[in-house]
Amino acid sequence: MIRRGEVRWFLFFLPDKRRPVHVVGRDDVLPALAQIPIIPLSTVARGLRWEVPLGPEDGLLSPCVLKPEWIRIVERAHLGPLVAHLPDRHWKKIRTALLDVLGLDE
Repeated sequence: MIRRGEVRWFLFFLPDKRRPVHVVGRDDVLPALAQIPIIPLSTVARGLRWEVPLGPEDGLLSPCVLKPEWIRIVERAHLGPLVAHLPDRHWKKIRTALLDVLGLDE
């Protein structure tokens, strides 16, 4: 079962790069969805106010940032193996960052 807060591998067709992605959405809705909302992670931090820093203390292999400006909806069947499950302490930062990027923070 796929749950909010999971970090899973995903292969993006362009630019043909595998990267970890963070699953977002409500746990009570995710089981019914064929397409899952995800936010990619990147090792390249640009210093944007909505980037959420993560790292080995969160179960990830190296320091990285969550990139809410890259939010996508992907096919459930294409999500890869579980990498980590982010601690709940990050959810408020992730929510704030996502709302900021979408212009819904007002």
